[in-house]
Amino acid sequence: MNRGEVYRFNYLWGHEAERGRTGSRKIRKVCLVMQVGDWLYLFPFTSLEPKPVEGRERLYLEVPETEKKRAGLSAEKPNYLILDDYNRVRIDRLYDFESLTPTGALSPRFLRLIARRFLDAVAEQRHLRGVTRG
Repeated sequence: MNRGEVYRFNYLWGHEAERGRTGSRKIRKVCLVMQVGDWLYLFPFTSLEPKPVEGRERLYLEVPETEKKRAGLSAEKPNYLILDDYNRVRIDRLYDFESLTPTGALSPRFLRLIARRFLDAVAEQRHLRGVTRG
């Protein structure tokens, strides 16, 4: 598994975990943005433009057409990569992946933009919802 690769994953949203859910409603595409030690950080794609929550603007990037093609995302609708909600998974506990074969990958240039936006949000102490899985 490599940074920038896109997988189908049983993603659990932060708001679902806060309500006590332990499993997700559906499998969705996620991007492996970083690995820190034995932990993988997975960020979800959605076709719905994120709306503010509790008065806070959401942190996300709209995925450009060229990146959609690389990632294996639908070209017929917009796609957004959510950066203020992520799942953290141990590399030895990959049960929630539909497959360990990537459906595509984002370019290194776009991945650097994602990482920069996320790290800026951490430095600014923005509200981030991380869910540890497994």
